[in-house]
Amino acid sequence: MREHGRKFVGGLFILVVAPSPDGKLRGGVICGKKYSKKAVTRNRARRLLWESFRMLKTNVKIAHLVMIPRQRMMELKQQEVQQQMQYLLKKSGLLPVLSNLSE
Repeated sequence: MREHGRKFVGGLFILVVAPSPDGKLRGGVICGKKYSKKAVTRNRARRLLWESFRMLKTNVKIAHLVMIPRQRMMELKQQEVQQQMQYLLKKSGLLPVLSNLSE
């Protein structure tokens, strides 16, 4: 990931994207004690990122992803995390940008 990955920094988490050598979409969350000393808080951050990824993964292009939560994510709800993930995935080129031509 460090050698071939590209980092996209958002206000709530960091997304590292690398090409997939095995042709599969894979994702991982890194949340250490630097984020919070409490395991409950770290697990909540992991769950928020996983759920946001799960909701969007049907449209995501094949790649390997690593998500690293930031301190600002502690008080937020899942919808706000999902919006940030959608933004970063579009910025990275993994999520197609759909234009509303019918409007």
